[in-house]
Amino acid sequence: MPRRGRIARRPFKNPFEYGRELGRDELVDRADELQQVVRTLENAAKLFLIGPRRYGKTSLLSAAEMIAAESGTVVLRFDAERYESLDLLAAALLTAATRRLASTAERAGTLLRRVASALRPEVTYDIHEQSISVTLGAAKGVTGDALPVLVDVLDAIERMADATGRPVVVILDEFQHIVKQGGVSAERQIRAAVQKHRQVGYVFAGSATRLLADMTSDPGRAFYKLGARLFLGPIPRDEFTVFLRAGFEQAGFAVDDAALVRILDLAQDVPYTVQRLAHECWEALRVATLEAQAVDRQSGGTVQLTSARVDAALSRVLGQEDAAYTQIWSSLRLQQKRALKAVVLEDGRALLSAAVSMRYKVPTGSMQKALAALDDRGIVREEGAAGAIRYRLEDPLLGLWLRWSQQLAVP
Repeated sequence: MPRRGRIARRPFKNPFEYGRELGRDELVDRADELQQVVRTLENAAKLFLIGPRRYGKTSLLSAAEMIAAESGTVVLRFDAERYESLDLLAAALLTAATRRLASTAERAGTLLRRVASALRPEVTYDIHEQSISVTLGAAKGVTGDALPVLVDVLDAIERMADATGRPVVVILDEFQHIVKQGGVSAERQIRAAVQKHRQVGYVFAGSATRLLADMTSDPGRAFYKLGARLFLGPIPRDEFTVFLRAGFEQAGFAVDDAALVRILDLAQDVPYTVQRLAHECWEALRVATLEAQAVDRQSGGTVQLTSARVDAALSRVLGQEDAAYTQIWSSLRLQQKRALKAVVLEDGRALLSAAVSMRYKVPTGSMQKALAALDDRGIVREEGAAGAIRYRLEDPLLGLWLRWSQQLAVP
């Protein structure tokens, strides 16, 4: 309890979190999307979850995993981007399945001999860690296409689920990396296997929105109509505004409506970026409150979130990221730098027009190649807008940094 005559200090727990998986109670909106993913897991169905980076796919999958696990579903969730080769991903998948479906090393060996003998699995048990690990003899010496090993592991997990009677779901995040590593045959081989699976459900998630959308909507592609599709877009502004206001007001801060709009505009409604800016604003208000209390301990003062405070928070965030963004900028070729600048200053529209080509001194053909290179590096992405192609930055802060570092106007 605070002493009489003194003002209680504001809560020091910042409600705006970023850079980690959020729990199911921390998600903003996403109730419908969460229900669809959970039903996919519980029904052992197939779903393609498609959305740009920083839109909360990983947090959504994490929340769905928690809910499905409560009903007894075994969820094997892996980020394909973290593995430099498909055989390592395959071994990790089979290890996780074995740990979850076999309680002892002896049972693991028996189960694997039944369902995965062709993979020549070798089971080891770490006494200190008390955990089972599986290596694949079939993958040894594989230097080229390891996709067949991965497909065999998926088949083995299906047989394992059938043998144990346990519902299993495989979630492969950043799925496009599997397709890129496996080549053109990857889609056909994976579909040929998983379309026969009845005991295992699948969620294929990815941030390469154009690639995955094309892959699942083209009748000539193997994944066409393999499963449902869920496109993850920005959180509705009304929902996000309510969330932001509550986070500030619960700490006793006053809020100017225009400041909330400013946060959403600068962040371009990207959930990660909204949280990042809101976090920095909240910290600034906390410090301002403590300073006000030091001057007048009776009232403590009431600090307000204003558009000016949002802009000041943005400057601090850009200063924190200056080294990282400078490294990205320095790594680009001249034409790529000009193309990136065009994306930022032209709002990503009509970039292949003659006017833009002249304005940025990049021939149309070179602009197209530069944009493709930026797309390959995950710096920009294509997005359909009113029947035309628009280029968007994966990280809106990069565009704001470019304006800030070159002393250009921030919209």
